[in-house]
Amino acid sequence: MKLISLGMGQKIFELDSAVRQRQIEYGKYFEEIHIIVFTPNDSKFQEQKLSDNIFLYPSRSNIRIFYFFDYFRIIRKLFKNSPNNYVISCQDPFEIGMVGTLVKLFYGLPLHIQIHTDLAHKYFRESSLLNKIRFMMSEFTLKYSDRVRVVSERIKNSIGAFSKNIDVLPIKMEISQGLPLGNEGPKGRPFKKPFPFTLIMVCRLEKEKNIETVLRAIKNLDNKNIGLCLVGDGSEKINIQKMAQNMGILEQIYFTGWENDLKPYYKMADAFVSASLYEGYGVSTVEAAYFGLPLILSDTGIAGDVFNKDSAFVCDAKDSESFNHNILKIYQDKNLAQKMGEMAKMEAQKHLALLDDYYKKYTDSVIRTADNYKKRNFISRVFEFNKTVFNSIMLIRYFICGITSAAINIISLYIFTDTLGIWYLYSSVIAFLISLIVSFVLQKFVVFEDKNTDKIHHQFSRFFIAAVLGVITNTIFISLCVEILGIWYILAQLIAGFFVMIQNFVLYKFFIFNEK
Repeated sequence: MKLISLGMGQKIFELDSAVRQRQIEYGKYFEEIHIIVFTPNDSKFQEQKLSDNIFLYPSRSNIRIFYFFDYFRIIRKLFKNSPNNYVISCQDPFEIGMVGTLVKLFYGLPLHIQIHTDLAHKYFRESSLLNKIRFMMSEFTLKYSDRVRVVSERIKNSIGAFSKNIDVLPIKMEISQGLPLGNEGPKGRPFKKPFPFTLIMVCRLEKEKNIETVLRAIKNLDNKNIGLCLVGDGSEKINIQKMAQNMGILEQIYFTGWENDLKPYYKMADAFVSASLYEGYGVSTVEAAYFGLPLILSDTGIAGDVFNKDSAFVCDAKDSESFNHNILKIYQDKNLAQKMGEMAKMEAQKHLALLDDYYKKYTDSVIRTADNYKKRNFISRVFEFNKTVFNSIMLIRYFICGITSAAINIISLYIFTDTLGIWYLYSSVIAFLISLIVSFVLQKFVVFEDKNTDKIHHQFSRFFIAAVLGVITNTIFISLCVEILGIWYILAQLIAGFFVMIQNFVLYKFFIFNEK
């Protein structure tokens, strides 16, 4: 079997990177592996041969937003002879996943999607408009895929409605205890514990890592003996320094920059903290636990999955008081700290033992992808694609059903006004009510997929109230457009209908068809 892997991680171009070594190991189980990675158009990124059967292709994209065209350009070259016996594996269900769905559509190949982040977590969707769009995008790509690989049980449970073919396979890790901690630290530098009681965070310094919550917890502790060692780098470093300075705790924060050798840091620290808003796994959490550190974690990734209440303190990501409280418990009770560290280490060892035969398990997931795939001709694939889009994206269903009821509204308005000679304001009310029943049926059973009919009369009552509000909004807009702005009444109805559509969607989603 041949594998085409689509991803964004540029570390694979580094000769000693872990991801590069993993790909070489994968090559022992596949006939060929072709890895396509997004890169800027820079001469340092060149096509490479990692081994006899593993090939690496940079996208060399001039403009980031158009990188998927470069992906297709490379894939077309691979398929010059024959696209048979290939599986497409995408490293995320978002933009890369969309490329994979198009490859499946046009070339008829099995699609394997990988998920490395907790995309269903409330903080993922709340963090940005882009993430809201990505979540909607992922519903489609996952439903259209043939198999999904996730890195935690938490993610599997959260996407169960999107796919029934899910494999849980965490990230492959190699951890060694190394030498006992001495005076020599990373890169041969003299090493000294920065604070009497040192918390450690190992992460990219980015917004989703939510470092601000830990800073607030340290400020609230008001104890100069407690400090935070931040191991990592990123775009938020300057902002974090400014926040710490404004809080008056800058001297309690030690920035190390990026480090490859983390063992000295884990060995000198008193507790490990992670406050990520969302993440799929948590490599540094497992590493810290393996070194026997007590864990204080936000409720994401493998918190509550690998590490439960006996082996970690789990807090809401934005609850700085909870972090404050649990840090203080570890600081004040050394016996508790030791017990939590021992439990965390035991859970980490059990978890790592499950990763035996990791490469074979990964290969099996890809092979099962091909087993799940049903070959279809192009017309059938187009039908399946469109059907999945319609079933996956609520806004598209709402738009299509809204257009249908709006068309009935417009046709009725035209008949009542131009044919029957009824005054346009009266006819607009009548036409709006005629489309009400059609709209209710479409919204309930098609858009929001609510098949329960037990409380349908209550829902229709609320729907009618929403419709009355819609009539009021509709009438006000039409009157404004026709009487004041002098707009043709049909165009005025289209404008009014757009605003009523937005108003109704909010009411339907949160007050009528959202029984939970």
